[in-house]
Amino acid sequence: MNLYKKLAIQTIIYSIGFALPKIINYVFLKFFTIVFKREEFSLYTDMYALSFIVIGFLSFGLENTYFRFLYKKNCNKEIVFSTGVIIQLLISSFFLIISIFLTKNLSSIAGYYHHPEYFLMFFLIIFFDTICILPMAWLRVNDKPIQYSIINIVNVLVQSFLIIFLFLYSKNSLFFSIFFMRWINSFTDKIGYIFFANMISSLINLFLIFPIFLKKVTIKKFNKDLAIKMLSYGIPIMIGTISFSINENLDKILIKRCISDEINGAYSACYKIASFMSLYIKVFRLGIEPFFFKKSKDSDAIYYYEEIIYIFILFGLIFYVLICGNINMFMRFLIEKKYHIAIPIIPIIMMGNLFLGIYTNLSIFYKIIDKPIIGTYISLIGMLITFLFNVIFIFISTNNSFMIPAWGTFTSYGSMLIVLYIWGKKFFLQFCNKKITNIIIHFIFALFIVFMIKREIKLNFLLQILYLIIILFLERNRLKNLIK
Repeated sequence: MNLYKKLAIQTIIYSIGFALPKIINYVFLKFFTIVFKREEFSLYTDMYALSFIVIGFLSFGLENTYFRFLYKKNCNKEIVFSTGVIIQLLISSFFLIISIFLTKNLSSIAGYYHHPEYFLMFFLIIFFDTICILPMAWLRVNDKPIQYSIINIVNVLVQSFLIIFLFLYSKNSLFFSIFFMRWINSFTDKIGYIFFANMISSLINLFLIFPIFLKKVTIKKFNKDLAIKMLSYGIPIMIGTISFSINENLDKILIKRCISDEINGAYSACYKIASFMSLYIKVFRLGIEPFFFKKSKDSDAIYYYEEIIYIFILFGLIFYVLICGNINMFMRFLIEKKYHIAIPIIPIIMMGNLFLGIYTNLSIFYKIIDKPIIGTYISLIGMLITFLFNVIFIFISTNNSFMIPAWGTFTSYGSMLIVLYIWGKKFFLQFCNKKITNIIIHFIFALFIVFMIKREIKLNFLLQILYLIIILFLERNRLKNLIK
């Protein structure tokens, strides 16, 4: 089967499992912005922002480590998987035990003295989710995209049902409903309903992948020497992941604490619209990352990397233009009007996320040559830039200064991409000058179209059609290869 066609089919299947649940979450975004005041929405997003940083630490870079060690010489796939899962289980269990004992202290430090139950539920969510990381990666490696998608869809359907029940149908006269709601309300509030639903869905996710544990993981297959090597490889990736989590979430954490929950609620809601680009990046990555590692030893590997990254950038820019060209429509359907004050951050954050997506695809080179420390250094550079912008933001924090963290995200990811490319040219990345020139032209053209759409709103639709026609003409040969 043609490389592009196989890649496209695999990516589409993964898209169903990943994108569909995300789309459902965007439907709930409208519901949450109606039900919650902006300050309440801020609490909801703040808890997830804090948890993502913790998950970055607990993951220990083991997903990428697992992919890398699978294709090393003399490595038994079952031993690699068992060793990785046992490491993850030990780390996550230790975290859960310590966190439960420190729940009150940690919730008080974070400003949630009256809601320690938020933290307890999140500790359980983080525990369930982290120990599911490698089994879900195992499904990807073993070409089981349908099973992968079913698990994700079941997960989001359970969470959705619980949220709908707790918010809309809990007031019926059934004894079970009354008893259940009394129990829920005895320890949390309506914001906690979301966390409770997430906790239950994460637990069910663990049950669904549990057969993989039973069939594939045994203590006998744990290799101590391999575990040390995997940790040594994964720790630099973990540091990079933590840096990424800080880049993504520090702005929301600080806006809440330096300006107000009201402003943070609006900023966080609009940030979710900008994260459409992250959805595109993740879907593409799910299909492409295992392929990258499989092709790493082939003689024509560089050619395929170049072509796939070029296609990623091309479709990413098309996606950027279409979203930016229809922001008002998305905002009207997905977010209540009281949150619209932060709309200006969307194009900035989206382009920053596209930079991050390109960086993620290019970063495969240092994983393949077993130098993940390169990614650590670059991530720390990005984190430093984020800190600098947020320090400036803290000193001049006003209702309008939330634009500073948005530009910080853009600058951080853009700088990381430039540093990575310069660094990578020494090792692996040898893009021809023609492709680099074409990529730069595509960026300039896409930004020009978005600028014109903003100035000439009446020509919005025509400008988007013109853009698509020109791209189709310029890249007609490459696009034909996708459908051969």
